Amino acid sequence: MSIFKKKISNSEVLEYLEANPDFFINHPDILEILEIKHASGDATSLIEKQVEIIKEKNLAVSNKLSEFLENAEHNQNLFLKIQKLVLKMISQTNLNDLANTIESFFHEELKTEICKIYFFTPENSFNLGSEKIITPEIATSVFAELFKTNEIALGGLTEENSALIFGAKANVVEGAIGKLKSNKLAGTLALGSSQAGKFPKDSETLFLEFVISVFSNQIDKILPTTDE
Repeated sequence: MSIFKKKISNSEVLEYLEANPDFFINHPDILEILEIKHASGDATSLIEKQVEIIKEKNLAVSNKLSEFLENAEHNQNLFLKIQKLVLKMISQTNLNDLANTIESFFHEELKTEICKIYFFTPENSFNLGSEKIITPEIATSVFAELFKTNEIALGGLTEENSALIFGAKANVVEGAIGKLKSNKLAGTLALGSSQAGKFPKDSETLFLEFVISVFSNQIDKILPTTDE
């Protein structure tokens, strides 16, 4: 028999305790002599440490529950606002009123800093205000690159694009710019912010996609078919 005792590794101790979770129940005296060092350097018993861990876990669960409830309330409020917007959109019978309704919603309900809607069509088309028209030639040069990979462009804007879309005085540095899906009229819905971080590239776009979808569908209902 060897006179040397085998050194037990930390992983072996951990493996044994995991396989025998009742070890400390069967040997409660061990708990009294075990000490765990705090970050401060003070020693505490294992039982005290367990109580501390349970409290921390309970606090984490409580925080997650509070966050969940806050998100649920936010989503409910957003749903009610979207519902109002959809009802307003489907009641509109001309493009100017439809576009104004959506711009007002983002400004007043969602407190978006700036919202612009443009239609890519020759001037004096569909009785649209000139501020809502970008000619197809200019639109191609501005938006072709933005929509090259996605139908909603997120993140920072060049000074040139910012000035063309939102105006030079707006000082917009970041935007969420969506491509309309109308079968009869091309265009865009653009949201802008003068503060970085408002529309990061990994932002959730489900809500904006939904608004654009309803908006585009209403455009197709308002405009006559090409053979009329």
